[in-house]
Amino acid sequence: MSKIHVSKKHKLGHKQARKTAEKLAEKLAEEYNAKYKWKGDDLEFTSTGVKGKLHLGEDEVAIDVTLGMMMRPFKSRIEKGLRAELDSILGGKKTA
Repeated sequence: MSKIHVSKKHKLGHKQARKTAEKLAEKLAEEYNAKYKWKGDDLEFTSTGVKGKLHLGEDEVAIDVTLGMMMRPFKSRIEKGLRAELDSILGGKKTA
């Protein structure tokens, strides 16, 4: 298994950040046939060869993804895409 961790600070406030995370989840569900559900402030998602969790904090969003064996070759592309998507929806350039 291969893991990805991406986090990004935000200044949206909890309510707006949750709405934004929901839009991201809807987009991923449409593009990658992913299934997702909220458990408190954690959005859990799965797709073929991928499972993960988005944690919504007061001032930070963190995404942890586990890739199956068939998705490992795409790790850098997936990580880059996640960083770009967080930058796009939350603003700014820096991610950790």
